[in-house]
Amino acid sequence: MFSRSSVFCVRRLFCAENVRFYAGVFQKSARLKPANATVDYIKAKLGANGAPTVEEWEDIRSTILNERRFNDTNVDSVVLGLCPNLSIGKSYVGYMQEKGLGTNLAIVGKLLRLYRLTEDRLTDQDEADIWRMYSELREQNSVLDANTCEHAINALTLTKHWRHSLELLDMIKIIGTPDSTSYNCIATKAFLSGEETLGWAMLKEMCDNKRLPNDETFLSWLEYSRRDGQPFAKNVEKMLQFTNENSVFLSKHIGNALKSLPKESGVVAQETRVTDNGKCSNCKGSLASIVVTEESFQKLKEKFLEAIFVNKEIFNRTTPDELRRFQNVLKKTTPYDVVIDGLNVAFSSGNQKSPTAYAQQVAAVVRHYVRQKKRVLVIGRQHMDKWRSKEMKYIRENSFLFLTEDLSQDDPFLLYAALESGPQTDFFSRDLMRKHSFMLGDTVSGIFKRWQQEHQYSLLSILPDGRVMIKAPFKYELYAHKSVDNRWHVPLVECGYRIPKVEKQPEWLCLSIAQA
Repeated sequence: MFSRSSVFCVRRLFCAENVRFYAGVFQKSARLKPANATVDYIKAKLGANGAPTVEEWEDIRSTILNERRFNDTNVDSVVLGLCPNLSIGKSYVGYMQEKGLGTNLAIVGKLLRLYRLTEDRLTDQDEADIWRMYSELREQNSVLDANTCEHAINALTLTKHWRHSLELLDMIKIIGTPDSTSYNCIATKAFLSGEETLGWAMLKEMCDNKRLPNDETFLSWLEYSRRDGQPFAKNVEKMLQFTNENSVFLSKHIGNALKSLPKESGVVAQETRVTDNGKCSNCKGSLASIVVTEESFQKLKEKFLEAIFVNKEIFNRTTPDELRRFQNVLKKTTPYDVVIDGLNVAFSSGNQKSPTAYAQQVAAVVRHYVRQKKRVLVIGRQHMDKWRSKEMKYIRENSFLFLTEDLSQDDPFLLYAALESGPQTDFFSRDLMRKHSFMLGDTVSGIFKRWQQEHQYSLLSILPDGRVMIKAPFKYELYAHKSVDNRWHVPLVECGYRIPKVEKQPEWLCLSIAQA
């Protein structure tokens, strides 16, 4: 262990020029990363028993410097960023001091972040060191860059001085959005400190900013809820309601924590499976339907038309003449039972096939619906007109076909036709439509996603006999929700803090929660 005076006196280590340079960078700077082979080599070195020797640190530093992107100014923060824990990080700082290497904000920030990776509980001395480093940073810099703020938040939220993290969070917001870790660290500490209002405010703000809560935050809420005087069952329900309102999935790790709760907690969680028809195999009940109401559908349709004709956000790669031509087609031919994205279907099994093969793909899907007496519109692009084949002849004779200009986007035409046709119309495409959902704004975007979930079909495969295998929509709630029988059904994902594919998850919990 290095002495306090040599390792943690940040003021003595700072180079004045470096301080002025870093303090002037308010935005979050790009993070350089060595080549994968270099990272693997260094991690293997650092993963060995004990801290590296001076010679080993010399080798690690030289290995990174051999890559042209790195120099004496940035190499040391990169090394610290690869350190797996606090003791290894302290060892490298000691090596730097022994070699007379200068220290800057980036290095101190990386060292602060390593306090969260310590394997043992922080000692009083550790907390004092964190506060000393942070205080000296603030004495010399009225505003810190976003990276340093995030590193400091990681460390401060381990101490009694954690409320200073709120000021750092505001500092990050000057020009950007805080990362998930910053929000999670503050929310976790707030719950463990009994400040639940602040904790939930942090969670709500992070979700509004498209950041995801992690397991540690939800576990800290459960830990706080176990304290004397806390309504545990009610608090669990509050957590589940939050995930529903903010479209957040819980991880299997949280699911295991819920399953292990004793019966006297008032919460009983059991593993279950949910069928494609929305039935729970445990309680035999049904999940909540996500069918969009007529009122919500009209709101979505109006907002979509506003985006077309007022804001001109969605049809930004088409011409007024083409849009008018399409509207005339809709007036003459609506309603439809299904609107098909022709190129999406054609290329669903690869884009290295012949035009005849593409046409066969589309014709197979059209034939599937025609056999059901469905009224079909196919949206394509003008180059499809060159696919001279009997399949294209079949498509023209058995469906309505609209071909956009080759430079136009076909998704907006698909969505426009489906919405204009009415609330019963389905559409056929693999496209996730995220960009169009975003353009509609937060309120209507939620309606769009439910409508999309209810009405979007896609192609799985075409069998040798011409039959098509189609992925039908799951028309039930995808997130944790309470059913009519007062049970909660909770989908579980591998990692809640990574955005999973929004679809029916294979693993669920069926929860009964005692009512107060």
